[in-house]
Parts: sequence; C-alpha cells; structure tokens
Amino acid sequence: MKQLVLNIPESEYRFFLKVIKNFPFVEVDEKKNKLLELEGKLTPANRKIWGSIKEGLKEVELIEQGKMKAKSAKEFLNEL
Repeated sequence: MKQLVLNIPESEYRFFLKVIKNFPFVEVDEKKNKLLELEGKLTPANRKIWGSIKEGLKEVELIEQGKMKAKSAKEFLNEL
C-alpha cells in the first residue's frame, strides 16, 4: 500500500475528508492525522523535544525487536 501526504486548506479539510472516505480503496488513518495536526501546532522548542521523545520510542521498539542493543544504566550515566 502507498501513502500520500496532502496539504489541504483548513477551510476545505472536512469536505475533502468526506469525499476521500467514499472511495473503497482509500484508508484514512484518523490517529495519524490528529497527531500530525497537533505536531503542527507545537512551538519550535516543543517540536524539538517531541522529536527527541519520538526518537527514543523508536529506539525502544528496535531494542524490543532485537535490532538494537540496550544500554545498561551504568553506560547511560557514563554518557552524561
């Protein structure tokens, strides 16, 4: 499945969403849309913090999948 990112004017967003949902081959990810909308409202400083949090969560997923080695608390503290 392919993904497509569109920028729609706020005034036309609801209309466009109603139209696009009528196509049987289109899947709308409401959670992702809401998250992107909220991310867009962050200040630059908060966006940087949020980016770091997301990066950390991706690392946790990789560790859980065995694709990345976890650090011990001692290793973590030594980095500080």
